[in-house]
Amino acid sequence: MQNKNLQIGLITGVLLVILVFYVYQDLSIKDDGIVATTTGQVVNLSDDLNTAGNDNLIIKEIKDDNIQNTNVLIMPNLDREIEFLENFPEEARQIMIDRINTVVQDIKDKPGSYDDWISLGLQRKIIEDYEGVELAWEYAKYLEPDRFLAWSNLGDLNAYYLSNNIKAEENYIKAIELNTHQIQTYIKIVEFYKEFLNDTEKAISILEKGIEVNPNSQELKDLLSTLN
Repeated sequence: MQNKNLQIGLITGVLLVILVFYVYQDLSIKDDGIVATTTGQVVNLSDDLNTAGNDNLIIKEIKDDNIQNTNVLIMPNLDREIEFLENFPEEARQIMIDRINTVVQDIKDKPGSYDDWISLGLQRKIIEDYEGVELAWEYAKYLEPDRFLAWSNLGDLNAYYLSNNIKAEENYIKAIELNTHQIQTYIKIVEFYKEFLNDTEKAISILEKGIEVNPNSQELKDLLSTLN
């Protein structure tokens, strides 16, 4: 029994390390705005959206007395099935089920919480449900389009897991536009240009822009020196 408890403890520790690795600190929260249910009805984010039940990202154009020609994104299905790959440790499965269910309940209580949607994506990333990750982070991006975190995370997801270089580049670039002082994002897009596009010219160009905005960043300068 002691060995089993030790094994579960170790697995829990590993999962926590993985989760911390993926999380970026972005603390401001904004919970106002509009979304649509699966019927296309416009509702306030403070209202109950538990009727949303579509696993796919769907954009609908709606017309309202107060909102004209507005595209709204249907909220992803919060009851999406939790599935594990065969090699996922049996002892860790219930841990992840509990984690996902907890954040899902938080979202049901507060559907407009950007941070909770980011967290849901992180939890589903651990179980390698990359479609579920994309759904959560795209919705977070929809809720808070001016916050860089979801864009940066989607850059990583599309580059390394979904093999969509076009979307990866678009998300990385937007993340930089939204936060020009986030050094790590410059490093990520440079690695992306080198590893996936084999485009040193683009890597140099983005670094030069980053150094112009962040003239005291020795990290960016050192990285640039390796490309010239």
